[in-house]
Amino acid sequence: MTIRRNQPWGSAATLPAGSPIASSNAELRRLITCQRTGDAPATPIGVVGGDLWRVVGAPSGSAARLRSEHARTASIDLIEVTADGETHWACVGAVVRNSWWRGPVVAAMSAESLGVWRLAPAAHPNDGRLHVVSTGLDQLALSVTQRALARRRLRSGAHLPHPAIAVRRVECWEHRFDQPIGLWLDGERVGRCRELALIIRPDAALIVF
Repeated sequence: MTIRRNQPWGSAATLPAGSPIASSNAELRRLITCQRTGDAPATPIGVVGGDLWRVVGAPSGSAARLRSEHARTASIDLIEVTADGETHWACVGAVVRNSWWRGPVVAAMSAESLGVWRLAPAAHPNDGRLHVVSTGLDQLALSVTQRALARRRLRSGAHLPHPAIAVRRVECWEHRFDQPIGLWLDGERVGRCRELALIIRPDAALIVF
């Protein structure tokens, strides 16, 4: 069940024996992809690093914590990404751009931060919504000067609100770009695409932290 306002997220539980552990975004995305494609059983995944680990407070104790009385478990939403007909999965966010300084830039987030950037301050990894932040699509694009300022403000989330930055809180989002555009999932470049469709899948995986 997705999180509700003013309710605690997750519950006390340890990581089952033999369950995988991820120490980075890339490892978590790889494990999730294996589960979603049926190449691995859908077991809880321990997280000891990466953006979701930071979202839950970067708890200390490494892998030993996951099997201690301090461990907690929670459901997370996943982003199903269809890029030019090929399906991918993301746990934190999808970013599409060719350049930060010109053309469209889109960040579709299921959590608030990606690396050092607080792209979607209102996002929660289990709120059942895709938080899409964009410029240069169906609104006036940020100028180069405005993009430089927004980039500096990304660390704190102070880039929002802005009249040239659209924010949508949706269950799905799709767009066909005029030309191929770079696609990053959870901070890892996966290629380029023209047609992109994103769907949030609530409660699609379990983590232990």
